[in-house]
Amino acid sequence: MSSVDEDIKQMQEQIKKYGSVTQSNIQVQIIEGPGSQEGNRGSITASSGGKVEGYGILYNAEWEVGNWGDTMTFTRR
Repeated sequence: MSSVDEDIKQMQEQIKKYGSVTQSNIQVQIIEGPGSQEGNRGSITASSGGKVEGYGILYNAEWEVGNWGDTMTFTRR
């Protein structure tokens, strides 16, 4: 089973390879943990102490653990 930390590593690898992670026309170039997990949902938020940033705008990220590529959502902080 995947964990939030493993998912974050995969996101960072994608950023390193392609320059960003994009969902719903939002591109982020920085994803840093720590993240948190509640049930099968992972997240990176101000309260978890993580950072999700795209073009100077900070976001919260939420996804299904182990399936972030299909379920990632970004909301502006």
